Amino acid sequence: MEEKQIISRGQLLLTLLVCRAFTLMTFVPLIFEEASFTTRLAAAAISTAVQAVLVIPIVLLNRSGLSVTELAMSRCKAFGIIAAVLYLLFFLFYTANSLLHFQSFLSARFFKGADSILWILVILAVCVYCGCLGIEALGRSSVLLFWIFIAAFGVMLVYSAKEFDPVNIRYDKNFGNGLFAAVMDDLARNGEICALAFLSKHVKEKFRCGVYGLLAAKLVLVEAVMVTITAVLGEFARLTDYPFLTLGTFGGARFIQRGDSLYLVVWTITAVINSALFLHIAGGLIGEILPKISFRTSIAAALVFVLLLIFTLSGASFNGVYSLLCSGYSVAFLTGGIPLIVLLTAKKGGEKA
Repeated sequence: MEEKQIISRGQLLLTLLVCRAFTLMTFVPLIFEEASFTTRLAAAAISTAVQAVLVIPIVLLNRSGLSVTELAMSRCKAFGIIAAVLYLLFFLFYTANSLLHFQSFLSARFFKGADSILWILVILAVCVYCGCLGIEALGRSSVLLFWIFIAAFGVMLVYSAKEFDPVNIRYDKNFGNGLFAAVMDDLARNGEICALAFLSKHVKEKFRCGVYGLLAAKLVLVEAVMVTITAVLGEFARLTDYPFLTLGTFGGARFIQRGDSLYLVVWTITAVINSALFLHIAGGLIGEILPKISFRTSIAAALVFVLLLIFTLSGASFNGVYSLLCSGYSVAFLTGGIPLIVLLTAKKGGEKA
């Protein structure tokens, strides 16, 4: 086992918030879905409430000082290994999906002639290095990156404020139609909360405050981005692949006309932090399953690269498998289901969680 590193509740909050920001920058709810603006706003709020319930077992298990899978293995090794494998599959596919989205973004907007496999290799190499530095380094980096992201988003708001059109904000009285599907879709976009099952052991004090602060901050961020994009771009948002980036160049001011370079920097660093964190966790899981193995983060990265190669060369649909392994139901089970089982077995055995 590696030496335990400690991060503050604030670093925990900002690290996972940065991961959510990356997902939000490469995918904005409402834009690519048929659900109405009102439905998406309500779905984000309901999804946050569901997440608040799901994380309760993890919060209670935090006092043990171990990850959920470490606790599971201490109670029943077979169950612990099965749980570790399920988490490992989730984080490998979640990382692969993040890299695919980022690579598609680079190819579509900046480097159209670049080889996609080469880009993924380069990004993976950087992510492995960052992941090997440990959770403390990632936590400190996330604090700085968060403020850079906020500054970039603030610039967006300032230079697009004159384009705000209240007419674009249309409320649907029948927003209940498709609400459940929208909630599950939003839950699937919040896969970073599964990392709490492993980051909990790195936070000594006020872990609960960090967790629920994260949920509140994510809700504010998501709702703010959805309202801003809808108010500024309106129906035009559906015609662009990256509405978040389009928002930054929509104001027409000279200072921001080439603001895509600023967002490229923010997106790149965010992608690295996002993927490095999940590779770090995946490496830890590999170590739990195979304790004697070395270079765990590198092996996790190699597995991600092999996954991407298989789907790229075979022409098979990555989205189909990803939607199955990283769906809203998967997030709910890994965030709430497995930790709840571990918590109940602890109580049944008369142990303190």
